[in-house]
Amino acid sequence: MEENIRGTNRVRDPVHGLIVFGDNDDTARDETDRFAWELLNTREFQRLRRIRQLGFCDLVFPGATHSRFAHSVGVYHMARRLARVIARREGAAHDPARERVALLAALLHDVGHGPFSHTFESATKELGHPKRHELWSAEIVQEDTQVNRVLRDVDEDLPQQIGKLLTGEDPTDIYSAIVSSQFDADRLDYIQRDRLMTGVEFGHIDLDWLFDCLEVGKVTIGQRDPFEAPCLYLGPKGVQVAEEYLEARFRLYRMVYMHKTARAAEKMLEALLSAVTSDAEAGDLVRREPVLRYLKSENPDLASYLTLDDTVMWAALSSWIDAGVSGRVSELATRLRDRSLYKCVDIGVREKQRGNLFRRLRRALNDSPFEWREEVLFDDTTVAPYKWYDFEDDASALNKVLVKTLGEDSEPMDIASASGVMEALQPESRIQRAYVPEPEQARELEEFLKEIGE
Repeated sequence: MEENIRGTNRVRDPVHGLIVFGDNDDTARDETDRFAWELLNTREFQRLRRIRQLGFCDLVFPGATHSRFAHSVGVYHMARRLARVIARREGAAHDPARERVALLAALLHDVGHGPFSHTFESATKELGHPKRHELWSAEIVQEDTQVNRVLRDVDEDLPQQIGKLLTGEDPTDIYSAIVSSQFDADRLDYIQRDRLMTGVEFGHIDLDWLFDCLEVGKVTIGQRDPFEAPCLYLGPKGVQVAEEYLEARFRLYRMVYMHKTARAAEKMLEALLSAVTSDAEAGDLVRREPVLRYLKSENPDLASYLTLDDTVMWAALSSWIDAGVSGRVSELATRLRDRSLYKCVDIGVREKQRGNLFRRLRRALNDSPFEWREEVLFDDTTVAPYKWYDFEDDASALNKVLVKTLGEDSEPMDIASASGVMEALQPESRIQRAYVPEPEQARELEEFLKEIGE
């Protein structure tokens, strides 16, 4: 990050190249870039440097050590590109004020992430702290923080506008779709960034071609009281790259985010946090250890949440190893530190017509002779390549990836209805696994599964 003599600021990014803040030949956009740069330098945003984008994925893909900070800068860059398409295509209908809200919301969309990103969120949900990172992001934006002060210096109402956008379930207009939809700035960045940093060979997207094929049009929503809503869509020449974009995301989920080894570490962290919070011997640590203070609090506040990052979590694991807490806590913390991970037994591929084998296994283990049965960790999740929405629902129709395959007079349609590739990918993919501490236990569990399945 650097500032040059013209007053513009620049970031060298491995995905997007040189990202310049300022020098837009547009006063309003230069001001937005200046506000964004100020936000980058706040305490709350700098915390994202200490949170890895992909949690435990670097245990499998050693290059995947990139941060939420780098990703957020990339999202802002992608949001600007989308906004420029809207401004160019909409002409007089372009709304600079709404664009600014969307761009700054895109920059701040992940400011509320906790340690190990989604991993910590899932683990703490099981412990009765179900607050999503989007809600923490909105709180950071709206409460007394450096981020809030920067935004209020721009406009007193700006924190509330951005907070509302960050917590919205579905896009309400073409600008909010930049921040959160199935074709948003977030996905346009992380699909490319995660592919590059993990080193996988699939998932390349011709981004320049994709943006060149983007158009602004209108789509009719609703049947009883139909109305036309402005939307972004891809023209006929962009359908293939849209398919590549969606397929790349699906494959990243299947082969990277849900990799069995990374998921083993995630499930071990869930078990570790559960064990340490219920361990009476850990009581003395609460006073001096920020992770336990947060976990033990019935209603943790923003200040305690903002003390947490990846470095604090790793320090906590080391302290739990040496502090004389229970053997279960010490063992799990040591295993995570040393990458001595639980072994995976894949169950989902063994689905039987007469019942779900995963559920039958869980029931059967309760009566099994295995001394280690209480140590088994389970993983049951689904991955969908694309989410269907109904055009009748005005709250969610802008979530679609819209394409136009016919003539100029036709209306954009959902890519799921226009693409044979998406039709083939449509079914959800279920992942069901069990994890055990030792290879011999995994072999015993494999044999046990065969007996149950027969």
